[in-house]
Amino acid sequence: MKTINRILLLTDFSDVADHATAYTKLIAGQVHADVDIMHIINTPVDWSKLPLEKEKLYPEVKAEIGKSRARLSEMVMDFSKNDIEAVESLVFNLGVENIPKHIDSDKYDLIIMGSHGSKGIKPFSIGSNAQSVIRKAELPVLVVKAAPAIKTIKRVVFATTFEEDQRSFYKNMLNYVSDLKSDIDLLYINTPYHFQETKEIEKMHTLFCEAYPENRCNKHHVDAYNEERGIKYFMENTDADIFAIAKTDRTKLSGLFSPSLSEAVVNHLDMAVLVFHI
Repeated sequence: MKTINRILLLTDFSDVADHATAYTKLIAGQVHADVDIMHIINTPVDWSKLPLEKEKLYPEVKAEIGKSRARLSEMVMDFSKNDIEAVESLVFNLGVENIPKHIDSDKYDLIIMGSHGSKGIKPFSIGSNAQSVIRKAELPVLVVKAAPAIKTIKRVVFATTFEEDQRSFYKNMLNYVSDLKSDIDLLYINTPYHFQETKEIEKMHTLFCEAYPENRCNKHHVDAYNEERGIKYFMENTDADIFAIAKTDRTKLSGLFSPSLSEAVVNHLDMAVLVFHI
């Protein structure tokens, strides 16, 4: 049974949003999924309840709405040219922007969005929108910062600590990867604070993967000062197309599933990052 049937593309019409659009075309075309394109406009009043005769009191908002509708229509037509079914959604948000509240978790299987990220000294400075969606959305979120340099997604790397409660998550992630017909590599980061000898890592690998075919459980480990450094080193020296990581609301002893690490990885990796929620 197919897992990725409907994708939500969040766009603000920026350059990185265009990169997210390119990834959406790639994935939707690869798995034959439908796409909802959502753009959110912040309005000074509740626009959905505003009488038509009062819209003229907000000419700038009205102009922005008109431009946004035109852009969304162009995007839908572009998806159609690529044989992908797409619909548009223009959402009016009153007050402080809160994207997750507009996302129906039961309606979609995957969220795709762009983020500028940062290579500066601030470690967790990803865009506030991406940060909010990663923290609050219950769906897998693919965050991208650059246009895809590939035509199909062939290899996904998943960082894991091989703990028992990750088995159900890994099974779920395999469904996504199976839709893409991609290979999957498991990556364990061995740090001084939770150091394991090679034979122990190999034992964890074997126990974790015993229920899966060998070609769905390629195994790697990296020794590093911390998880983020290990992930960055491995991904810079591999030909993987997507990096996947899971996060929970509670911090694991290993630190690998803390919200801060998930955000740091999204922030500092140039490639697309897929964040799952356990």
